[in-house]
Amino acid sequence: MHQHHGFTLLELMMVIAILAITVAFAVPAYQNTIAMESIQAESSNLYTDILYARSEAIKQGRFVLVCQSSNGAACDAAGSGADWKVGWIVTSGNSCANGTGGTVLRKQASFSSTDTAAYTNLAATPAAGTTPFCFNRMGYAPSANTGKVVVRSVSNASATPYCVVVEAYGHPAILRGGQTSQAGTACP
Repeated sequence: MHQHHGFTLLELMMVIAILAITVAFAVPAYQNTIAMESIQAESSNLYTDILYARSEAIKQGRFVLVCQSSNGAACDAAGSGADWKVGWIVTSGNSCANGTGGTVLRKQASFSSTDTAAYTNLAATPAAGTTPFCFNRMGYAPSANTGKVVVRSVSNASATPYCVVVEAYGHPAILRGGQTSQAGTACP
C-alpha cells in the first residue's frame, strides 16, 4: 500500500477556518484587556499620588496640592483642568489657591495612550481659583477641593471606566464604572 505524506487541501482549509474563528474571538478580547490595563494603571498612578499628597500634608503640616500640569513645573491655570491626560504635579503650598508658593514634590508625565482623564469638581459651589485636589495639615480636603477624575479609553469604548474620587474627609478611592462611593459619588 502506498502511504501519503502531508495534508489534504480539505484538512488544511479546516485548520485555517478554525484558526480564523479563534483569532476573530481572541483579538477583541485582547484589545479590551489592553485598554483595561491602561485605564487601571493610569488611575492607580493618580490614586497613589493623591495618597502621597495627603500623607505629605500631614507630615509637613501644610497644604499639599495635586493639580493638572502640562509642563511639570507649575499648576495649569484654574479652570483649565478638564482633562488630566496632560499630566499632574504634587506640590506643597501656602494655601489651596492653585499651587502658589510651593515646591514640586512629584510630577507625572502625560499619558502615553489616547485615554482621557476628565475632572469634575464635587463641591456644590466650587470656589474660583482653587486647585482641584488640596489637603490641609489634618489630611482633609476642603469641600471646594473635592472631585473625581474619570479615566476612559478612547480606543475601546466598551472598556469600563475607572474613577479616582476625593471627598471632603480626604481619603481617595478608586471606583470602577457603575460603583458608588460611601458618600454617594457615582462612577459612570
